[in-house]
Amino acid sequence: MPDSGPIKNDKGYQIQVDRDLCVTLAVCLGLAPNTFELDAEGKAVIKNPNGEDAQILLEACKGCPVNAIIFHHPNGKRIWPDPEVDLDGNPI
Repeated sequence: MPDSGPIKNDKGYQIQVDRDLCVTLAVCLGLAPNTFELDAEGKAVIKNPNGEDAQILLEACKGCPVNAIIFHHPNGKRIWPDPEVDLDGNPI
């Protein structure tokens, strides 16, 4: 069942939607339609954490105008927002 996470995908990346920040613009759905959908409240939820690869997920995160999508590397470091590491886990 879709939820806001945090949810880890098969590669170990963790995705979460901050429901307090989400303003229902659905940019994430346009960029990663196999991963996100809107729930009954119009908030983004994760329907399939394996729907897109990490690069597409990062683009969806960056596309969110309010930074409501939180994305972590398998090593636990934050990729977005306020990145600590890149997709490969290298410090930024």
